[in-house]
Order: sequence, then structure tokens, then C-alpha cells
Amino acid sequence: MKPHFSIALSPGHTPTAPGATRGNVTEYGLSSAIIGDMIFRLSKLGHTAHLIGSNTNSAQVRRINKIAPDFGLELHFNASVREDWNGSMVLHAGSQRGVDLANAIQKSQIKALGTKNKGIHKAHYRLDRRKPIITIVRETACPFVVIEPLYLSNAQDFERIDVPGISIAIVSGCLNYWEGLG
Repeated sequence: MKPHFSIALSPGHTPTAPGATRGNVTEYGLSSAIIGDMIFRLSKLGHTAHLIGSNTNSAQVRRINKIAPDFGLELHFNASVREDWNGSMVLHAGSQRGVDLANAIQKSQIKALGTKNKGIHKAHYRLDRRKPIITIVRETACPFVVIEPLYLSNAQDFERIDVPGISIAIVSGCLNYWEGLG
């Protein structure tokens, strides 16, 4: 068994800029609830989970790099004007460890949530390859991914919301990644 790991966890968005919404559910509120559950589960397993507050991207990166975790993630939920868009994806910066982390989490969340596999992708802003990789993924010194487990704008994905279930799926992916490292 590998030693315990240290992970940086960041909920997407802020209380004043909550991101996607559906009814009373906000992306920030849902991400925060899941991150809180993840911290509890990881701590029970002996791992160290660092909550990275929602702040400017550069402040988040400085904090993450100062903590020097083994890896990290930011949790978001997709939304689209096209209500038929659905599924799970994970974004990474392109390093091998980032790709491995993204794959482990994507595999786990697809299996647990039963969502459409939208794959893993380089974290270009709005997935536009002409635009730079998003700051928090590009500038952290550790492997770092952005997770999009489902679309809040899609009725079927919305019905899949289960805070402990999503938390367990992501924690399982993190554990699988850690165990798979040489």
C-alpha cells in the first residue's frame, strides 16, 4: 500500500458568482457540498485534503503551490443553452500525470454516475484550442484537473445528482490514480 497523499480541493466559482444554476441548485453550492464530503472521506482514510478557497486564479495557484500537494482538482458542473447536452468530462494540462489523473477520475465517475463519456481534454478555455490552458491547471506545480461530472442544464443529468455518490466516485478515481503511480 502506498503512503497517504495530500490533495488540493477547490469548489468551482464563488458564493457571489455561483456559476451554473438550476432552480435553487448552484454550481458553487453543489461543488462545495461534494468537496466537503470528499474532505471527510479522504480524512477518514488518512489522506490530507486542503480546501482551496474560491479566490482569484493566481491566488489559488500561489496557495496550491505553497502547500505542495501530490495532486489537486477543481470541481465544476457544466451547463449549456442546449438542454440535450449531457455527460461527464475531465480537463487537464497535458502532462502524463495530469492525463493519468484525468483518466482515473473519468473512468470512476462514468461507472458510478452512468453518464455519457465526454472524455478527457486539454483544459483550453471553453475547449477552444486557440485559447490558452486555464490558469489553475496550467500553473500549478502538481498534476491538477478540472472535473465536470454532469450538466446542470440537462434534466437526466440533474436527476443523477447525489452528493455522496459523486464524492465517492471522485475519491475512488483519486485513490485509483494514487495506487497506479510507480
